[in-house]
Amino acid sequence: MLELLLDLWACLRAAHHLYWTLHWQSKGPNFYGDHLLFERLYQARVEEIDGLAEVIAGTYGAAQLEPVRAWQAALAKIEAARTGTAPGIAEMVLASAEAASAAVPGAGLKGPGGMENFLTGIATAQIADLYLLRQRFAGAAPSLPPAIF
Repeated sequence: MLELLLDLWACLRAAHHLYWTLHWQSKGPNFYGDHLLFERLYQARVEEIDGLAEVIAGTYGAAQLEPVRAWQAALAKIEAARTGTAPGIAEMVLASAEAASAAVPGAGLKGPGGMENFLTGIATAQIADLYLLRQRFAGAAPSLPPAIF
């Protein structure tokens, strides 16, 4: 279960970094709308990243949140999405959240802590994000924006 949670944490950190960067890189006739869309997306990831890190630290110990390993994992996610060797980052986060949520009952973590609800909430947020991204960028040039869905 720890590996699933760390994978989700890496995906969320990758999404946050990518959306924040795209927020700065927005330009053209849709600049303002894109700028605000990516701001909404990267800001939403902050609470999820923090909440998940607290779950990991509380359940498995803070030593599991090793910063260099975490950034390496997040950068690998961005690179895989950017090069097309994996789905876009929003789909990656959704798949990772769904996998972690599905594993909760078998991991003995279901109960009053609400871990399953927390993970399902992250997955639900990703579904909404994918909808917004697909609506905005449907038919856009494949390279603009890269690696998001």
